[in-house]
Amino acid sequence: MKRTLSQRSWEWIKHQHTFSSKELASEMDVSLAQAQNAIYHLKTLGAVRSMHRGYKGTVYSKIENAKPFLPGKNATSPRGVCVRQRIWQTIRYLTKFTVNEVIASAECSRASVEKFISDLQKYNYVVSVRQVKVTDPMRKRTGNGHTYLLINNTGRKYPVMSEKGMRDQNLDRLMPLATETRKKA
Repeated sequence: MKRTLSQRSWEWIKHQHTFSSKELASEMDVSLAQAQNAIYHLKTLGAVRSMHRGYKGTVYSKIENAKPFLPGKNATSPRGVCVRQRIWQTIRYLTKFTVNEVIASAECSRASVEKFISDLQKYNYVVSVRQVKVTDPMRKRTGNGHTYLLINNTGRKYPVMSEKGMRDQNLDRLMPLATETRKKA
């Protein structure tokens, strides 16, 4: 299990009499902002204090006998659900949907939804069932124009797009991109 920046910083700081954020950044091979965040975290834990500000920046020192609580990264903590998984779950639940409905339910950007729906259309997972005509009166043009229908629901895991094609995680199968679609790109 990898150690956090705060843990690595504390191990280095314990052996220093005084140090600056620039020294910590170069020693840990991180940006100055990351080093300053680590110092701030250690200051809030009562392990580091600022001594004085000099022409080279703030000088810090460790607090004697300080033992900050620095838990490591939890390898078993649940990972956040990715955006495409949330979109896929929403599409599966609604089956007939608009882009705005998916945005509201999946809590993601319009670009993410439109790109994923476009990818699903290329592989005949989703079809457009209704397009709004620009000549229709405004009261008929509610929503964002297209209503889509999920026609190929293969399971709970979302399809993954790549240059080779689309891999359906539920069927464990790679579907190559159609040749006429490849020529257009």
